[in-house]
Amino acid sequence: MRGLTILLMALCAVGCGMSRPPAPRHSEAMERSARMLRQLDRLEADLHAEDAQTGVYAELVERHGHAQEVACKVSDEHVQEIHRLDLAMQQKIQQKKLDRLRKKKAVAQLAPRSSHS
Repeated sequence: MRGLTILLMALCAVGCGMSRPPAPRHSEAMERSARMLRQLDRLEADLHAEDAQTGVYAELVERHGHAQEVACKVSDEHVQEIHRLDLAMQQKIQQKKLDRLRKKKAVAQLAPRSSHS
């Protein structure tokens, strides 16, 4: 029984790490795999950068559209105000013409008429 115990202890010692692990082998397949992983990492980083850039462009397009809407609204309001002021000016001009005509008529009616007798 003592021999069995020694054998079990030896096996446990070997199984528990007393022996050295084999040295890692360097193979072409491992190199290719490592290269592919590095390329995938770069590709993923590029995709993240493009995604961020696309988000920025989308925000700029949205802001530009909003700015155009505001500019159009301001232009429309400006044109309406110019039209309103033009109408007011035309009415003033017409009123002044009517006032002058009335004044001339009143002056003509007040002027003494010459009598031919």
